[in-house]
Amino acid sequence: MRKMIESFRWAWRRRHAARRVALQQRILQQQSMIGLDAGAAEGLQPHWWAYEGAVQMYCFEPHPQSADRLRRLYDRSPFRRMFHVLPVALAGQTGERTLYMLNAPTGSSLYPLDPKSEFVGERNAYVYPIRELPVAVRKLSEVLDEQRIQRVDIAKLDVQGAELEILRGLDPQRAANLTLVEVEVNIVGGINRSLSPYIGAPSWSELDQFLTAHGLRLLDVSVARSHRGRSGDSDWYQREVFRVYDNSPGVSAAAWEVDAVYVRDYRALIAAADQAALRRLIVALGGYRFFSEAYFIVEESAAAGVFTAAAASELQRDILSWHRLVARRAWHGRSRLWGLWRNLLTRLGVSQLRRWKQYMWFQYPNG
Repeated sequence: MRKMIESFRWAWRRRHAARRVALQQRILQQQSMIGLDAGAAEGLQPHWWAYEGAVQMYCFEPHPQSADRLRRLYDRSPFRRMFHVLPVALAGQTGERTLYMLNAPTGSSLYPLDPKSEFVGERNAYVYPIRELPVAVRKLSEVLDEQRIQRVDIAKLDVQGAELEILRGLDPQRAANLTLVEVEVNIVGGINRSLSPYIGAPSWSELDQFLTAHGLRLLDVSVARSHRGRSGDSDWYQREVFRVYDNSPGVSAAAWEVDAVYVRDYRALIAAADQAALRRLIVALGGYRFFSEAYFIVEESAAAGVFTAAAASELQRDILSWHRLVARRAWHGRSRLWGLWRNLLTRLGVSQLRRWKQYMWFQYPNG
């Protein structure tokens, strides 16, 4: 049964793959795009499968068993040759570091945990036991040089506090050509102060300063929330005090982290008349379903004379076709009948507040 469900899930995910990839390649005019994924031990996040077949994916996973699992996963893709699993740990400088292995491998980090942190808890099964392992780390630009990769277009980093350090391992030229970056950052302490349990983790302000200094601008955030736990038990208050299930809507959860998405400022690309970079930006935005943003950028580029009227019209048709293929449903229509149906769902409390993570099907408190 499990294999059958898994097979159906993959078939459903790829039902439009061939046509989607053809549209993306037409937008790109056959130029290549490079994606970097660091910290995805379970595979690409669902919204990044929108790039499968259009972007050469370089996936960094230093844990040998997790790297093998990723290879088996990507071998199932009809675009398997576009996936490259690199068993490399990234850091700001090449050398040797200590990897702090949490009980849950997805929480492991190059940064030690503060045992006094209010968010750790002495009986936290996600955290303990912790093992300390020496690990060889590499500077990102050096690895890219070895792979003969001149440019990184899209990057997603979820590495438990080391996101900024890894980005600083890019040389200035590659950093200046980033099209889209998604980073995870702890926000409990606010914008300018990090209260992450990982000692040394940067604040959102530090990440923002780095990215904006290299010509990117904030596009969107997805908030992850966490219920207050007791000694690491995140269900304790719901279970022992309020006598409700762990995710009861009557007990709110506080903001914990955000996945922040930054994109290249289109104005600079238009000023430079960089058609190729604009086309890469359109594909990057489409993967996150920012179709109206992509359409607007084409309009602005045409008005500035970067694209001819014919090229702009073709790009707009492709953006519309991509949207209709993967995102538009009959119930999204503007007719009075569908409007009444959506109003009824709203009154019943059925939310449609899903955008670029809509296929992740996160329940509150995340998403």
